[in-house]
Amino acid sequence: MASNTREKILRQAIACIAQNPNASLEDIASAAGVGRATLYRHFKSRNDLNIALKMAAGQRLRDNIDPILNSDLPAVEKLSLIVEKCIPLGASLNVTSYFNLPCKEDDPRVMESYEKHMNQVRQIGSELKDQGVVAPEIPLAWVTASLDSLVFAAWEKIQDGDIAPNAAPGLVLGTFLSGIGTPKAVQWLNQHGE
Repeated sequence: MASNTREKILRQAIACIAQNPNASLEDIASAAGVGRATLYRHFKSRNDLNIALKMAAGQRLRDNIDPILNSDLPAVEKLSLIVEKCIPLGASLNVTSYFNLPCKEDDPRVMESYEKHMNQVRQIGSELKDQGVVAPEIPLAWVTASLDSLVFAAWEKIQDGDIAPNAAPGLVLGTFLSGIGTPKAVQWLNQHGE
């Protein structure tokens, strides 16, 4: 039962923060239908709640990426699927708000979660380089940073209402492959109408 209450609080925190990034703990407890004491049994402070939200968002993203990374698909198709899954998921989770929530960034749990995500990004970046989708002379660190930044920018622009959620995956993929992809990648992009 405690697990269900914790999940309910997290779900309502997502909804509250989506409407108001500065939602108070009282607002979140009220939306979850629990008292402040119950909220504090699960989250000792706003920092604890913020950490839990960041970790939950990161876990959901990783859970969606792992099956794609572990598939036998060519790297460019993996990239396309990852972008198609992660952008709507990140937008629905209001990930940009989570990542901007104030918390002690030196918290090892947050840093471990972030590093796991970045390992996934490095893995797809390595596969893209190994399969000739990205030019070999481009450093992996740049491939990783470019992809991560484009996805985050898409989440932010969707949240701001500047781009449509259904347009964002194509924009990310097109910008990434046209910018640092090889002619082979651009040909794939043109053939797949991205």
